Amino acid sequence: MALSRNVQPQLLALFLILTLAGCATPSHITNTPITEVKPVDFTQMASGRKGQRSSEMGLVVAFSGGGTRAAAFSYGVLEKLSDTRYIRNGEERRLLDEIDLISSVSGGSFTAAYYGLYGDRIFEDYEEVFLRRNVQKSLIGSLFNPLNWFRGRNRTELAIDYYDRNIFRGSTFADIHESDGPRIEINATDLGNAERFVFSQEQFNMLCSDLDSLEVARAVAASSAVPVAFVPILLENYSGCNYSDPPHIETARRNAADTPRVAALIENLDSYKDKEGRRYIHLVDGGITDNLGIRNLSNHIEMYGGALAASRAHGNSPRYIIAIIVNAETSGEDPLGRSTAPPSTSEVIGAMTSAQLSRYNLETLALLKESMQKWATELSTPERPVKAFVITLDFDSIVNEEVRRLFNNMATSFSLPDDEVDRLIEAGHRLLEASPEFQELVATMQRDLQQSAEPGI
Repeated sequence: MALSRNVQPQLLALFLILTLAGCATPSHITNTPITEVKPVDFTQMASGRKGQRSSEMGLVVAFSGGGTRAAAFSYGVLEKLSDTRYIRNGEERRLLDEIDLISSVSGGSFTAAYYGLYGDRIFEDYEEVFLRRNVQKSLIGSLFNPLNWFRGRNRTELAIDYYDRNIFRGSTFADIHESDGPRIEINATDLGNAERFVFSQEQFNMLCSDLDSLEVARAVAASSAVPVAFVPILLENYSGCNYSDPPHIETARRNAADTPRVAALIENLDSYKDKEGRRYIHLVDGGITDNLGIRNLSNHIEMYGGALAASRAHGNSPRYIIAIIVNAETSGEDPLGRSTAPPSTSEVIGAMTSAQLSRYNLETLALLKESMQKWATELSTPERPVKAFVITLDFDSIVNEEVRRLFNNMATSFSLPDDEVDRLIEAGHRLLEASPEFQELVATMQRDLQQSAEPGI
């Protein structure tokens, strides 16, 4: 739930209540050590456990931060992808079933994790379980419950307990990994190196730790843990698993001198080898380092040394590479420009945070579009050209000025009125359907995939 200029007074009030009422005890450490590095299988990302996904496309979806606003908007997009059909090998397919990876931060992580766990069940009960529930009120209520005052649990642990009981029902990452859905990457921010932290076994191997046994609720809480309002989630950086860098990181290390971004990534990854100096990892809101949830895709490809090397490692050779970015960022009206009064501390923080996030988001999108075209060129051959599609959905693309203003002034919170939830879900439908890039993608797939049969599918 990354902060923006329209972090409304009610959310700032929640921050204050949480800060005053929450105890200063650290979060519990629940990640378990391993004695041997666990294998990481990226080929499942391309084919699915039952081989149901097409090798013709690589489809990545990213869900941004923004509390319930982001969760409802991303849910609407999933619904529309479920309704979008095309013909492959004579069979009607849903585009939803072709998603290889969902990367998420903050509010978007609730939708990503729920879909990763329960698949189509999300369309049956997610609105009742999360979107239309006043989670914010429940969290505040738990803080003032006298029974919780003597249990040694801070405000973050109370939130995790609520998410675990009421949303994710005790699920762990093993439950996600046993599903037939896409790879789910929930992103947080590591305060120790100011870098994205991905809840993946590849990242957990660096901690000599097991991801499968970790509660999904804890990862989602980390992804949405707004600093100050919530105590950081703690992981222990264990030793004793004989960790060594996988081949693609070794390749990246050799090439780091020529690519400053890769050099910085390697430096941050190497910090986890300092088992004494970085014994504990403190995780907060993923929106701080990437509020769109898409930056890790570019980093991942760069670490492999390019799209061709990554494609070979992942066992796929797509004709289409597709990124759908569901951006629930808002740009509400600026109250500072209407008054000569000095802005309050919260207004200054909100304005500064909004400016930083907006500029970083613009840079991230520009980098992604440039990279996607580069990757398509790398993967193309004269006989088999590869096409790149970058589909960005945001409120600023709403044509009607009054409606656009309504969306841009929706609160960043874990409680929204039902009518706003309705509008956000519908926006997910309509903005995806109206996207020229999405229309081009569907038309291209309908034309190309009906003209060729895929071997081995």
